[in-house]
Amino acid sequence: MQIETKTIICQNIRDYSNSKRDKDFRVAVFTFNYQGKDEIIIDKIIASGSRLAEKVNPAAANNAAQKRTRERLINNSVAGILAEYCWKKFINTEANEDVVDYTEFNGASAQIDLITLKSDKLIEVRSSFPRNGLEFAICHSVYEFDILGPYSNQVKPGEIQKDFYTRTLFHVPKGKTFMELLKDSNFKVYLTGGATWEMMVDDNFSKNKNLLPEDAVGASELEESTYRVVPFSKALDTIEIYELILNA
Repeated sequence: MQIETKTIICQNIRDYSNSKRDKDFRVAVFTFNYQGKDEIIIDKIIASGSRLAEKVNPAAANNAAQKRTRERLINNSVAGILAEYCWKKFINTEANEDVVDYTEFNGASAQIDLITLKSDKLIEVRSSFPRNGLEFAICHSVYEFDILGPYSNQVKPGEIQKDFYTRTLFHVPKGKTFMELLKDSNFKVYLTGGATWEMMVDDNFSKNKNLLPEDAVGASELEESTYRVVPFSKALDTIEIYELILNA
């Protein structure tokens, strides 16, 4: 496993010179080599994701009609656990000490979180599978991705749902599946910034958006809902959100 930082400058990319993102966006890139030293890590994450999927929908394993749903649940569960692993690894490696840890498991439908050890601040970890690549997701002037926050009806200025919201992207090109990519020799995970609760309640940064979260593992996984989101053009990049978490 290798960890490096990559800087995306949307204005310098020909296809995205009209991007709404006018600041550099620093991304942490994890590169896994399943054929090398990372087989054990990836296999453990796949096993954990499969167990989580079974807890969410145990009937699907024996029901052909639900096979597709079960496969989707496994993909989402594995992606969520891998995203959580990478954010924890990145933060603690950068800090050279244990700054965050996993939260206690409180049921299969609960969103995956991290918690700061010093101040018990909660960090939500969400992931997506852009088919058109990292630069498209961050820089596109119309179809840019977002930092996903809470349901819009939960946004109340004096009532914090989570302290920080983070994003992870897995580029899954056409013709490939996420589970196939996991066992490649050059599989990349992109940690793509985040937002604070204060940003989620500020209309200058956030907005409401109807969407179906790609990494949903709860009961409403197939239902589109209205979420509060911060578009990448207004989001904190990975180093900025790391520094806030470090000093929380």
